[in-house]
Amino acid sequence: MKRASPGDNPGPKRAKASQACASCRRQKSRCEILDVRPQPGAPVVTIRCHRCKTLGVQCSFETSDLIHFLPKAPAQTPPDASPSVSDQSSPPEIYGGLNTLAAVASSQPNAEAVSMNSIQGRHEMLPEDLLPTATTPVWGSVSRVDWTATPMLAIQELVRCPRTDSGSELANVGRLEDILSLPEITSLLEIFETRYSPWLCAQPESVEYTNSMLDIVRCTIASRHLGPVARSTIAPRLQKLTEDVFVREIFNPQPPIESIKALLILSVWAPICGTGAEARDGRLLIASAVSMAMNLHLQNESKRSLGLRADKDGLGPEKQAELDESTRRWRLWMYLSISESMLCIGTGRAPVSHISQSDHDMTNLTTLPDFTLPVIRDSRLGLSAKLLQMAETAFKTRLKSAKDLSSFFQTTNTCIYAMDDLGRLVNPLPILTQHDAFHSQMLILQYHSCRLLMMHHVLRETRTVHERDTPLIPWYHVKAEGHPEPVAIHFGRVALTSAEAVLTAFLTPSDLTQLSTAPDNLYVMVGFAATWIFVTNFSIYQLDGGKMGGASERLQAMAVERLNQISHAPDHSAGRCGHVLGALLRAWEQRTPRTSTNGCHYDMDIPYELPVGPPAYEQNNGDSNEHLAPPDHEFANPDLFMDDAFWSSFVQNLNSDTFIAQNPPIM
Repeated sequence: MKRASPGDNPGPKRAKASQACASCRRQKSRCEILDVRPQPGAPVVTIRCHRCKTLGVQCSFETSDLIHFLPKAPAQTPPDASPSVSDQSSPPEIYGGLNTLAAVASSQPNAEAVSMNSIQGRHEMLPEDLLPTATTPVWGSVSRVDWTATPMLAIQELVRCPRTDSGSELANVGRLEDILSLPEITSLLEIFETRYSPWLCAQPESVEYTNSMLDIVRCTIASRHLGPVARSTIAPRLQKLTEDVFVREIFNPQPPIESIKALLILSVWAPICGTGAEARDGRLLIASAVSMAMNLHLQNESKRSLGLRADKDGLGPEKQAELDESTRRWRLWMYLSISESMLCIGTGRAPVSHISQSDHDMTNLTTLPDFTLPVIRDSRLGLSAKLLQMAETAFKTRLKSAKDLSSFFQTTNTCIYAMDDLGRLVNPLPILTQHDAFHSQMLILQYHSCRLLMMHHVLRETRTVHERDTPLIPWYHVKAEGHPEPVAIHFGRVALTSAEAVLTAFLTPSDLTQLSTAPDNLYVMVGFAATWIFVTNFSIYQLDGGKMGGASERLQAMAVERLNQISHAPDHSAGRCGHVLGALLRAWEQRTPRTSTNGCHYDMDIPYELPVGPPAYEQNNGDSNEHLAPPDHEFANPDLFMDDAFWSSFVQNLNSDTFIAQNPPIM
């Protein structure tokens, strides 16, 4: 193909840099434009990508000359502007970093390197954006971030390690032996097998070094257990080797199973290298792994395995080997789907993969299993899949209008009852067997985290719809038919107990070595639970100068200490999460002293989930309900998730003398 000469005049072509906004290119996230609405009196219609709109951050599309619907004169390029990346560059030159490579695998042609100069002006999200202020006393500043819409994405953005320029170039290496000795390789592989594979519910297997991409990735993740000096020199080279091998494997039309496993691992654990490399988006990595798995038809392995199990003629050696291989592939598909759901939950992105009924039929959760290690890990697979399926079902439940509140309330309660039934299997698991007892304890943490996210979703749905449909009626007053207390009070209480249960489950294990190997997203769950309590406490403080009381503050402080204690390095997700929560804790400790107008603290000394009587609400004729809600489930102040009157009535119910009189303690 003839290369065009500089003097040629090719037809107009959209520049690569305009295919995604600067923020999405920096984070290597999907950049989508879902709706375009003209502004009254505006000469042109500008657009804003969905991610920037959801997070409330500045989008480069707003000022770009290339994305207006009416043409404008092109901006003059400064003479000293650096040239764009050449179309003739090789893939490693164009696509730097693992998450950008994942974007390539997902057929996203908009991934391109962004210079540090363009990043400096980006509207960053800070921990303080989550805190109420005197003017916006609940859920943070309207002008910054509506973190309640996608809470897990907001915490992920805060925890993600910022990019820094290391200024060093690493030489290319072709094999692990160029970096590590064989004993060192074997040691790292054994560390991964014993400390990380249980998180994937993988069956125990012997460690055999083959210099595959899977071995390289496993050594890269396990290298965080090296000493600081050794890690500072070895880990960056392992990361470079991983990226080089990834470039070759990602374009393989028939990738081996080991490559899919490697991509799964990279989506669950970010390498700890300290090189300042661009933080990757685990959702893109897992989506790429799922796409590869679907190309190999792993989603159909459960049907194949069930068919082999049902063979009435019995299984000969060949059929048994076929069944074992099919079951192994099914386990990989299950954890791919589970990981994708965990990474997408609470972020506004729907997972590509789905767990079928035949997948659930592979594990029998109706009776207690034989407590062997293989069966326990398969049971955890089934329980995790069921948990996330229930959570996704709850997230799909929408309150279409205020008149549908009663049916929405009943549907939500049905989801809660189903979660309670599943909890009967999850909660006793660490006690019933000593196999993977720690990982069963972490399954309890995930259970309460999903429960908290469900309640968060229900509260936001109730608020947004009633602010839109019935702006003159306070949303926190509304009750479902046949229920004595307001819906917001009922579900807010469940959310608070779930948030405290997440922190309790995180602080329960005594083995800090195992806790330090947790998937990155588990720390995000802890961060969300602690943040939910922080914001609740700040809201009550802004309203009345009081505080919530109970064990919440102590749990938060202990969680921050534990996260910092188990962090392997400053760029470890545990340490980053501890840093964010520490900033919130310092903000709380440095708050301006105020005196409660009621002269008391809000001590939560009652069972949260027992029914309470309706409170005596004070009528507020202020302007808190004067918002005119635009369409599509949005309203003028989306950050004001729970306003002053809600928290006043919420705390009043939690400490109601009427409650104690009507509900004497059970002896």
